Amino acid sequence: MQRPILVGEYEFTFDAKNRVAVPARLRSAFADGLYVTKGHEHCLAVYDPEAFEEYLARQMEGVSANSSKGRDLLRFTAGNAVHQELDGQGRITVPAKLLEFAAINREVSIIGVRNHIEIWERAAWADYQSRLEEEADATADELAAS
Repeated sequence: MQRPILVGEYEFTFDAKNRVAVPARLRSAFADGLYVTKGHEHCLAVYDPEAFEEYLARQMEGVSANSSKGRDLLRFTAGNAVHQELDGQGRITVPAKLLEFAAINREVSIIGVRNHIEIWERAAWADYQSRLEEEADATADELAAS
């Protein structure tokens, strides 16, 4: 079965037990479980097992795992990852240390980003989205010229 492309923006709320629902439209991608880890720009990144392995491999392309930078990169991503299974209501439980990293209290935006999803503190996502919208044309021109 081909993996679905994960897209869209969804608003959810963490409950008192640090649980949040994965959007129903995206749940099938995580039937075999998922990995939650620290993402870039202080969000949380969520991958299915196959995509997580691919992500770790891509991170290390051209980087020696014996170098201090290579070890740092693996520690940041793999060392902070937790494996989860969706519960009967399609929720995951996120450890407090990951919520603290992303400054998540309760209100979040869950963003589909092709092969993974990201969990953002809602106000941080709104700020980031505003900046993206302002810079979108210039970024597209810059990338087209490369």
